[in-house]
Amino acid sequence: MKTLAVAALSLLSLVACAKGSNDGPAGLSSPSSTAASKAPEANKGPKVITLTKFGLKGLAAGETEEPLIGDGDPALIAAATFTVTIGEAKATDPKKLKDGQEAAKMFNPKNLQSETLADGWVLTYENTGSAGANYFVNVRRDIGGKGYLCETMQSTPAQQKAALDFCKSLSK
Repeated sequence: MKTLAVAALSLLSLVACAKGSNDGPAGLSSPSSTAASKAPEANKGPKVITLTKFGLKGLAAGETEEPLIGDGDPALIAAATFTVTIGEAKATDPKKLKDGQEAAKMFNPKNLQSETLADGWVLTYENTGSAGANYFVNVRRDIGGKGYLCETMQSTPAQQKAALDFCKSLSK
């Protein structure tokens, strides 16, 4: 019981000390400090995201933090402004743009847009589901002799654009 009381008092003193300064617990800077709030603006240029698992890299405009990168198949990239999955294309995945358009039909796409790339294709479209509007990105790329799919479903047009730009920027 005495140990619990000491721990509680220690925690209270840390909180009380932190309220009197711009430093958080253990001297860590809080987001309200001037230096911390200005630093992200200085790093707002495109961030290179390296996908070691696939030997790929891509550019993420406007990112100020390192993204979380999963190691699954496909791998999930969770950046501040978008999320995507990237994986090696399987034999059952759409290979041609026409195949991708056919697969998109199951989502009743609205505003379907397609683009042919030198090494693949892009599909973007919208649909409305039970939770509201959804903004899809489907990109097939052949990079270094392998096929890759970069895909997502986002909740805003801005997230859709950020994800699309990242998928289109992928390279070895």
